[in-house]
Amino acid sequence: MKILMVLTSYFPPDSRVEKEALSLSEKGHTVHIVSYKKNSQKAYEQTKNYIIHRITASNFFRKKLSATALIFPFYFNKWKRIIEKLNQEYNFDVLHIHDLPLSKVGYYFKKKYGCKLVCDQHEFYSNWIKRTAHMNTALGKIISNLSNWTKYENKYLNLSDLVIAVADPLRENYLLNYNILEEKIITVPNTPSKKIYNHNNINKTILNKYKNDYIIFYAGGIDILRGIDTAISALPQIKKRIPNAKIVLCGKIVKPYNPFKTAAEYGVTDSVIFEGWINESELPSYIAASNICFFTPPATSDEINKTIATKIYQYAIMGKPIIVSDARLMKEFVENNKLGISITSKSSKEFTEKTIAFYDNQIELNQSTSKLTSWEDSVSNLIESYTKLDRNNL
Repeated sequence: MKILMVLTSYFPPDSRVEKEALSLSEKGHTVHIVSYKKNSQKAYEQTKNYIIHRITASNFFRKKLSATALIFPFYFNKWKRIIEKLNQEYNFDVLHIHDLPLSKVGYYFKKKYGCKLVCDQHEFYSNWIKRTAHMNTALGKIISNLSNWTKYENKYLNLSDLVIAVADPLRENYLLNYNILEEKIITVPNTPSKKIYNHNNINKTILNKYKNDYIIFYAGGIDILRGIDTAISALPQIKKRIPNAKIVLCGKIVKPYNPFKTAAEYGVTDSVIFEGWINESELPSYIAASNICFFTPPATSDEINKTIATKIYQYAIMGKPIIVSDARLMKEFVENNKLGISITSKSSKEFTEKTIAFYDNQIELNQSTSKLTSWEDSVSNLIESYTKLDRNNL
């Protein structure tokens, strides 16, 4: 089948999109990806496994208009024109929409051309969007009140041919609250690929860079929802026991959050290192160079409590101790598998205690990662579901 994956961000570096594209391509499907374009990126790029179409979009369109998509038609209308142009040339069998917002546009093409609609839910979008920084400004709250993402989510997930959830509790949530047909919703955890996350794929230069430090590591989006301030505020007390302790952050900072402001407030600016967004192929090296990895978001939403962040799997498969918050599914996964320990959300005191406990080897850990699920295992549901979609086209 000819598949168009629709992505409302830049590509790369979305690893889930790339893993799915590669896996589907390996099974004989032709995969196209449409995404936003950075200045240095090519508008059209053909790789061995998939084709990328990149569109130029202003910051106003990507952020402001997308936020008001359920109020004004401009955002959806532009995306309809973009996809219409591509579909006229390639005649896609499947529109695979990554994340919720463009599901309505996908359904428009399903009705118009009879193609299949796949809604790939990277997160519990309607629950997540309400907690973002831009939706909690004065203007953002007005927009949020006028935008019923829960109703939208219910409607278009039910109108799709296949819904993909990242965790079983999220799938169960959709089944219970949205009454989606059980046979058309699957779980595909965003687990790491063993092709990238293995101990042969290590850059010794990165290991040597941090060999004299005790590294507390975080990878991913850097914003107010990630619990990063908990680790930074714990650092002064940690350094009393571990003088060479440092926090290393890899990812993109989402304003207005500013980790350096917190670091300055606690007098640890020199001990918080920001590496920026790194290529995924280098991420195993940073994890390998670390002593502890963490993700401690406030456990205040279904989106957090019913999913396991990709970074948790990445930390685990590289065999590093993990500190998580009391977000239910991540806490259970980490502690039941003896991969690490949980703390109460926002407790810098507990973060300090657990870090020192790891340092003193007081926490029993599972030394084997051989039984952890990898992408090569997780992707089977996706491949099987696409086979069924293809069969239904015959």
